[in-house]
Amino acid sequence: MLAVERISSLDDPRLEIYRNLRETNGKRDQRVFVAEGPTVVKRLLNSDFRIRHLLISDRKFAAFEGLLPPDIHVMRTTPELAEQLVGFPFHCGVIACAERRPDVELSELIPRTGPSIIIAGEHITDPENSGALIRIAAAFGATAALFTRDSADPFSRRVLRVSMGNVLFLPVLQPAEMPVTLTQLSNQFQFRIVRTVLQPEAIRLQDYAFPERSVLVFGNEYDGVTEGLQKLPGDSVTIPMLNGTDSLNVAVSSGIFLHQYRSQWS
Repeated sequence: MLAVERISSLDDPRLEIYRNLRETNGKRDQRVFVAEGPTVVKRLLNSDFRIRHLLISDRKFAAFEGLLPPDIHVMRTTPELAEQLVGFPFHCGVIACAERRPDVELSELIPRTGPSIIIAGEHITDPENSGALIRIAAAFGATAALFTRDSADPFSRRVLRVSMGNVLFLPVLQPAEMPVTLTQLSNQFQFRIVRTVLQPEAIRLQDYAFPERSVLVFGNEYDGVTEGLQKLPGDSVTIPMLNGTDSLNVAVSSGIFLHQYRSQWS
């Protein structure tokens, strides 16, 4: 039987993880993360992440009660008290705290043979873009997503929400040195590095034949792929644009590139 604890005071130390979420957003250094909203929390419940506890408002409890496993620690409170805690209107009605998993080796994720597509984001600082990249990568069957450590935290509240919880199922890694990791993918696992650029001399996407094992590199929203990554062996590919348009949002361009790869390697 589900055990539900009534919370009537904000002094409970277990609530600290949820306090002023708009200001804190991520909990990278605490090895935990906060999932917010019905869709993301439902996907968290269906994942293999360990959930420490779940906080739910009275308004959402009836809709969620049948989805909660009996071994989960559930805290229930009023919408008004929850709003005071998180620091904004608690329309979503449910949040949960879960533990991050230990980092895994890239070699554990990659198929030894056959088609595989990986995305690599360099200095993707906007959580909205990071979340969208993860969601799009999952939609097109990516093996994994890599982000430099100066990118937005993949398990921040906003990235989780924009990714629609796909970060819980698509392996997301943040290697210490992206050039080293890309070189490893190239030399040890036969991946071709495919840089997405705006340079007019680059290969036009419609003319490019993707190798079956490709790693798509996306640069910062403003500065593009850095010179260091452009010097690595690989290909530079661009999306031709009309009407004087000089660039696309990184998430939009990722969908175009991934669709093109998947149309060649379904």
